[in-house]
Amino acid sequence: MKRSLSSLEDRLAPAEAIFFTWLLRVFAAATLVGSAWIDDAPPLELGAMIIAIYVAVRVAAQFGRLAAAAPFEHRPLRVMFAAGALILLGLSFLVVAILVERLSLSAVG
Repeated sequence: MKRSLSSLEDRLAPAEAIFFTWLLRVFAAATLVGSAWIDDAPPLELGAMIIAIYVAVRVAAQFGRLAAAAPFEHRPLRVMFAAGALILLGLSFLVVAILVERLSLSAVG
């Protein structure tokens, strides 16, 4: 049992490295977007959206790497794992962007 858990941890390590590397980048982009939402400066919003789109495209491009790093042997499970990781990254973006916007609005208003 102990050996199988350590084997699972070893197989999960590459996927975790990819996920958490991109999670930090997603948080940074979401912070920029959330901050830009409270300001009425269109160039700031445009710049933040360009950065957010760039990060979204780069995260979506990681689908193959996440699927290859998944700790499963069956292809459908690998695809579900990669899709789940991308969904979590997308939801993380939304949560951080909304949190930053609301914190900023509560501090200003």
